[in-house]
Amino acid sequence: MLSKLPLRRISFRLQITLLGVIVLFLFATVLGASLSAFHYSKSSVLKQQQDGLRQATLRLAGEYAEKVEFAKQHSEAAPLTGPETASSLELMNLLTRVVLQAYPGIEGGFYSSARDKIEGYFPFSGEEFAEGIDGKDRDDVRNVLLQLVRESAASQRHMSQVVSTEQDIILLDATPVPSESGYTSSAWTLKLLPGLPGANRLRAYLTFAGLSIAALACVVLTLLLVRNLQVGVQTLESGLHNLEANLGSQVHADGQPDEIKRIASAVNRLGATLQQKIESEKMIESRLRHAERLAALGRLVAGVAHEVRNPLATIRLRVQMCQQVLDDPLVQESCGVALEEIERLNGMVNRLLSFSQPVLLHREPTNLSRLVEQRLDCFREKAVQRHVKLTVNPATDQRWAAVDESRMAQVFDNVIQNAIESMSQSGGNLCVNISGGHQESFDSSVYIEFNDTGEGIASNELGRVFDPFFTTKPTGTGLGLSICHELVRAHGGEIQIASAKGSGTTVRIVLPMSYESATGALA
Repeated sequence: MLSKLPLRRISFRLQITLLGVIVLFLFATVLGASLSAFHYSKSSVLKQQQDGLRQATLRLAGEYAEKVEFAKQHSEAAPLTGPETASSLELMNLLTRVVLQAYPGIEGGFYSSARDKIEGYFPFSGEEFAEGIDGKDRDDVRNVLLQLVRESAASQRHMSQVVSTEQDIILLDATPVPSESGYTSSAWTLKLLPGLPGANRLRAYLTFAGLSIAALACVVLTLLLVRNLQVGVQTLESGLHNLEANLGSQVHADGQPDEIKRIASAVNRLGATLQQKIESEKMIESRLRHAERLAALGRLVAGVAHEVRNPLATIRLRVQMCQQVLDDPLVQESCGVALEEIERLNGMVNRLLSFSQPVLLHREPTNLSRLVEQRLDCFREKAVQRHVKLTVNPATDQRWAAVDESRMAQVFDNVIQNAIESMSQSGGNLCVNISGGHQESFDSSVYIEFNDTGEGIASNELGRVFDPFFTTKPTGTGLGLSICHELVRAHGGEIQIASAKGSGTTVRIVLPMSYESATGALA
């Protein structure tokens, strides 16, 4: 499921960057939550609420002090020390209401030590004391408040207390107020805190939600990152396993992050390079083995040829003497046949010696198109006899190469002769195509292709055609193509054969090309 998400197509660098951003956000959120929790902790909240409650109490005491001063100026008794009258109660209620209306959520009033009772209660006189507190807890709070205001009046100092119930927190505050005889009464305030303030709970919820979302995002992105990395590694591992069995196989990384695609592309290039090098090494090894076989055969052939040449010369001399001495027609005819066979054997010996000796070339600028046409002309009579049609498709411009003309003529003759002899008595076609690259295309080779419609070569025999003494002709020596192979290689070229049984044969000769200037000189 995770591997199908679009995020798996994003590069690992971007995924890690995104994960880092979320981690930084999570760190900032945790830091902010820590500061917020410190700022809005229970003790901090209580202190803030107590400071506000004390301010209200001092304000209430200050207003009462002004009333006491006013009573002195008019020779009247202070409201808390004089007789309890309706006007004094109404005054206390009005004073408390005016002051505490500016402090929402705070209740308060005064304590008269002369009458030992709480007066001037706000919100309004006659309402239930601390209505937000349960009945039993309300009585306990009233008793604690009475004790607090008595102690504050008696000790003439500010006092506060926190009362905790099962559900609520009640803050009490009291401060002494002046009278004619000194600080004998006190002003008090009360505030009910139902647990933590709502705003603080909302902050806590939002902070927790932010932390949870950030943590979940980090976990999900980490899982995706690990999953994508695992899928990429599995893809590479599978591709490398296939590459181990077949260097031509490809590692497919479609839909993977850019890093996996680059690694897969590098692995594919490595496989292709290794395959090319292995094929090149196999070709070099094959050529080395072929060269070793040729060297060994050359040494053997050279010894045999030298041993055969001298007896052949002696036999030729004796046959020629018999031909000169005897006039019998039958003897003359037999001597002629013997001399022809001796010449054939002598030619074979010469070829054997040529095969065993190093190839020495006398290079000169040669027009290959003209040389091919000349060699074809030498075989036209034989081609007509076997009903073979010879055609040549020369290049659009003349193709020159620095070659040994006689040696290259030997190569062309051998290939043309093999092509004609491979065709049946009903005839066929031999077409020669000459082409090559141009200087501006950096192709410096001439291609000469001999395409015949003969019987072709079986696939199991095709790999041995350049081996010495291998032939498919009843009267062949098996040296022709071997010598051609060595001559072409000596010119720095290649000879290639493509054939199939019953489909004809194509012999392709590739030679380094030279360019002729307008004056005929080679570039």
